[in-house]
Amino acid sequence: MMKFLTVVLACGALAACAPAEPQSQAQQADAAACTAQADAAYNASTLDQQARPSQNGLLYGTTPTQVFTGEKLGAEHDRQSQISDCEQNGNNGTPDEVNGTPVVVPHIINP
Repeated sequence: MMKFLTVVLACGALAACAPAEPQSQAQQADAAACTAQADAAYNASTLDQQARPSQNGLLYGTTPTQVFTGEKLGAEHDRQSQISDCEQNGNNGTPDEVNGTPVVVPHIINP
């Protein structure tokens, strides 16, 4: 019985290493467009986190808080979800909308 389990595990490990089909140029271009779109939305939604000043003078100041870590993980999850949704449903290239109104991407004026 032990040899059988060893053989099954070895076959499973080898099957997991099977080469995947390479992506076509169209799939690569679509993935790049979806990633660029998700990166732009991620950067726009995390401006406050990216601009967070360093807290060198504080005890444990370099350690992020749980709230900050949770917000960052949530934003990264949203980015990954946008990429997978875009690749599955197609890249429509239209901006996000809220109640039918296009969302304005925030930007810093005269930094």
